[in-house]
Amino acid sequence: MSSSISNSDLTNQLEDLLRGFIKEKLELIMREELTNFLQVEQPDVSDSRNGYYKRSLDTRYGKIENLSVPRDREGAFQTGLFAPYQRRDGWLEEAIIKMYQSGMSTREVGKFVERMVGSSYSPATISNITDATVEDIEKWQKRPLAKRYSVLYLDGLYIRLRRDTVGKEVIYLVLGVTEDG
Repeated sequence: MSSSISNSDLTNQLEDLLRGFIKEKLELIMREELTNFLQVEQPDVSDSRNGYYKRSLDTRYGKIENLSVPRDREGAFQTGLFAPYQRRDGWLEEAIIKMYQSGMSTREVGKFVERMVGSSYSPATISNITDATVEDIEKWQKRPLAKRYSVLYLDGLYIRLRRDTVGKEVIYLVLGVTEDG
């Protein structure tokens, strides 16, 4: 009698192993951060370890449950791995922005996110995330330009377009470098 593991079972086992490994390493890093905080950053303060609190963190590798975050008695320690109330690393927001930029609607992005992480984002939340990026782009576009440039780079890119008269059209890219960098 031979027993075999299906591909999906093997994939699930590998994903669980990876999440376990990541959880273990995150907890190790946080313990070392607390040790450094108590011994190096605040050696004269009479502060000490005060156990752990549990939290979950959504990462690009899946949801890490029951992550043990160390704490100190004074409540002054904060890990550098994530913000105090952060529940996700930035990968999801970056993915949402890229999907939206590639032409997916906010509803399509919301459905995709729900399939990926199990929690849903409303179209309004997705719009808010992408609006923040649009604001950054507009600020960059409206920034003041230097009066003199010491170097000017020019480049062109042919892109196929669907128009009545044009098969290909050049888009020119310009990069200017000022004397101070």
